[in-house]
Order: sequence, then C-alpha cells, then structure tokens
Amino acid sequence: MNKNKYEDNTEKHIKRNRHKLFSKKRAAAIFGVLFCAVLFMLSPVFTIKNIEITSMDKYSKDELCEMLGIKEGTNMFLFNRFAASKVLKKDYYVDDYDISYKFPDTVKIDIVERKVRGYVPYMGSYLYIDEFGRVLEINSQMSSALPVVTGLKFDTFMLGEKINAENNEAFDIMVNIAQLMNKYELLDIVVKIDVSDTSKVTAYINNIEVNLGDMSNGDQKIRTMAEVVRNLGPNDRGVLDLSDLSKPIVFKYLT
Repeated sequence: MNKNKYEDNTEKHIKRNRHKLFSKKRAAAIFGVLFCAVLFMLSPVFTIKNIEITSMDKYSKDELCEMLGIKEGTNMFLFNRFAASKVLKKDYYVDDYDISYKFPDTVKIDIVERKVRGYVPYMGSYLYIDEFGRVLEINSQMSSALPVVTGLKFDTFMLGEKINAENNEAFDIMVNIAQLMNKYELLDIVVKIDVSDTSKVTAYINNIEVNLGDMSNGDQKIRTMAEVVRNLGPNDRGVLDLSDLSKPIVFKYLT
C-alpha cells in the first residue's frame, strides 16, 4: 500500500514537472513570436514616407505635423495616435477628424476645419467666430479681411462655444449674415455690420452705407449688395438702400 502511494506521488511529481516544462516552453515560444513581431513592426518597412493631411486655413502642414508629433522618417508604430487625437479634440478650429494608416508607409489625417467667418469686438480685442457664431479665438487684431459685427449684447463668452447674447434675434441675424457673406463671396471685404437694431440692420463697406432693414429677405439683400458693391469703385461714397426690395434700388452718391 505504501508502495502504491509512493508511485502515485512520483507520477504526480513527474506530471507537475512536465507541465512546468511545457509552460516554460510555451511562454518562451510566445515571447519569441512577440519579439519577432516587435522587430518586424520596428523594421524600415514601416518607416513613414508619406503624411497625407487635410490643409487648413489656420495651420500649415508643418505646423500640424509638429502639433501632432509626427514626421517622415520615423516608424509608423511609434507615432502616438492617442496623443495626437487629444490635441485635435482640444483645438477649437477642429470640428471633426480621423486618423488612419495606409500600410506600410503612409499616415492619413482628415480634418474638418471650423473657419473664421467674422469678428465681434470685445473689450479692445476681437472674437473670431465661425458661421454658427462659435468663438474660435480671441485676438487683439484681425488676421484678415472679414465682416466685423457690432451690436451684440453679452458680458461673457467661452472659447469653442456660441456667444450667449442677450439679444438672441441679433445673434441669429449675425449668424445668418455670416453664412450669406460666405455664400456670395464677400469675405474678402472688410464690412462692418451693425445688428443692434434688428429692424434696421446696417452694413458699412469702405465709404458705402448699406441699409438692409430687417433680414426677412436676407438672402436676396446680401446677394444684391454683393452685385452692387462689385460694380462700385473703391473711392465711391454713398448710401445704398436695400430695406425694401419691392422699390427700385437706388445708390445715392455722396461728395
């Protein structure tokens, strides 16, 4: 009986040793496979040779690559995609994005950009707004020729959010005008638009005052304004009344 017990213990011991040996061999095999995989991933095959990235008005390709920590000549798998995603998520000029790989040597970054469509004066500076009235940036100067909207009533704002104006109707008119100015390609002209009285919206282009009245027929009014302004000289002075489009359109020259 003791002999059988001894034999049983010996057999169990052998089985345990065999199991340990098998586990070690399996671990070594897995480690070997992983090691080879890592070596393969870090090989020159996956060196980044092309970076396809959406062009933006706000940033150049070089600026974007620096922001996202990516450059040609580095290994594709060493590019920190998650860190790059965090950078894009926090940027108010980025509406949406997608980062993908085109193996073996290309990284593709698609970006939907929020673009500045106008400025709102604020305490000696300018709020850069997109076509939805969202604040993208605050700066002491205007960066390009875009409409400047005055007459909004608000005390505070948040970057990346729409302006919370007390006069909501004026805000809606501002957003509508910004979209129409983009539609009719008037964004390259410095225009001041006063929306303080929503029934008497006024635009100022160089030396021309444009009376728009209310914006119930805003699309036609902005389109007409664009057509008239393009036919006037840079030194022309006068008043253009578009408040009632049922009447003949008259431009009154001023001397």
